[in-house]
Amino acid sequence: MFRMVRFRRDKEAAYQSEQFKRLEHPQRWLLLAGGAAYGLAGIWTGIALGDISGLLTVASLALLAATLLLWGLTYTGFVRQRLELVPLLVALMFSLHLIVGLNAVTDSGPLRAAMLFGALAAFTTLMSPTVQTALAAVVISGLVVAVGFGVVLPMQGVNIDPVATVAIGGPLALMIVGLAVALDHARRESFAYKHELARRATTDDISGVSNRAHIHQLAQNEFGRARRYKEPLSIVMVEIDGFDSILENAGPIALDTLIQVFAGYCVVVMRHCDSFGRMGPKRFLALLPETPAKGAMVLATRMCRDLAALDVMLEDDKLNFTVSIGAAEAHPNDKWAGDLLRRCAQALDDAIDGGRNQAVLSHMPGTLTQDNAETAPVMTDSAAQMMMPEGSGDLRQSA
Repeated sequence: MFRMVRFRRDKEAAYQSEQFKRLEHPQRWLLLAGGAAYGLAGIWTGIALGDISGLLTVASLALLAATLLLWGLTYTGFVRQRLELVPLLVALMFSLHLIVGLNAVTDSGPLRAAMLFGALAAFTTLMSPTVQTALAAVVISGLVVAVGFGVVLPMQGVNIDPVATVAIGGPLALMIVGLAVALDHARRESFAYKHELARRATTDDISGVSNRAHIHQLAQNEFGRARRYKEPLSIVMVEIDGFDSILENAGPIALDTLIQVFAGYCVVVMRHCDSFGRMGPKRFLALLPETPAKGAMVLATRMCRDLAALDVMLEDDKLNFTVSIGAAEAHPNDKWAGDLLRRCAQALDDAIDGGRNQAVLSHMPGTLTQDNAETAPVMTDSAAQMMMPEGSGDLRQSA
C-alpha cells in the first residue's frame, strides 16, 4: 500500500518536474505577451477616453511594471521551482486591471465583461503546469470579478447586469475548465508515451536491465568520466553457460525465468552507482566505476560461486546453471571504451576455453600474457573479503 502511494507520488513529482521544464520558457513569453496586450490596451483606452492621467492609465502602467518584475523573477531559483505561482499572480493582477478597465469604460456590457474574463481564464490556463493550478487561477479570477461586479463597480456608479454576465460567463467558465482538464490529459499522455518510448529504447524486455545500445553508451560515458578524473574503472562480462542446451531441454519460458532470476541477482549484488545490461541472448555486461581490478575479481568470483549454488525453481522442476566471467580494468593505453570491452571479451573467452564456471582477469595492454591460471588465479574467500571494494552491495558483503 505504502509502496503504491510512494510510486504514485514519485510519478506525479516527475510529471510536474517535466511540465515545469517544458513550460518554463513558453510561460515567460506568454507572461510578456499578456501583460503587453492588457497594459497597452488599457493605456490606449485611457488616451481614447481623454483621461491620460486617469486611474486606468496608471493601473495599466502598474500592470506593465508588475509584468516585467514577475518576468524577471521567473529567472530566479525560487520562482523557477514554483512555476505554479505565476498563473495565480497573473490571474490576480490581470483581474484587478480588468475591474479598473470596466470602471473606466462605463458603457461596458455583460458580453464584453464576460469575454474579457474568459480571455483571462484561457490565458492563465495555457500558462498553468497542472490542472490544479489552472482551476485555482480560474477561481481567483472569478472571485475578483465577482467582488468587483457586486461591490466595487456599483459603488462607482457602474452597473453591469450580473445575471446576464453570469449567463454568458458561466458556460464560458465551464469551457475553460474543460480546456484545462483536456490539456492536462493530453500532457499526461504525452508524458507517459515519452517515458514509455525511452524505456523501450534503453531496456531489455525480458531481463528488465539496460539493452545493448544503452549499456554501450553508459560504458563510453563511464570510460570518459574515469579518464577525465583519473579514477579506476572495471567492467565484468558474464555469459550463461550451456545457454543453448537449457533452451533445448527446458524451453523458452524456463530460460526467460532463469534470465530474470540471474538479472535480479546481479542488480541486487551490485552498488547503486554500477550499471548492468544485456549485450546478447546469453551475455551481460556490468560497469563498476571507482573499482580496481581486484575489486572486480572479488565480485566476479563471488558471482560464480553464488550462481552455481542457486537453484531456479520452475513449475515442475528446478534448474541449476553456472556462468563464466571476464573482467578488465581501464588502462591509460585504452583509447576508448571499445578497447576495454575487447580485452574483457577476450578474458571471457579465456574463461570459457578454460572450462567455464570461473572468472578470468584480462591482462593489461602492453604486457606479456601468461597462462589463464596465472593471470586470474582462483581467489579464496578470505582474500575476497580482504580485497572487497568499499561500498559494495549487501550480497557482496554477506556472501
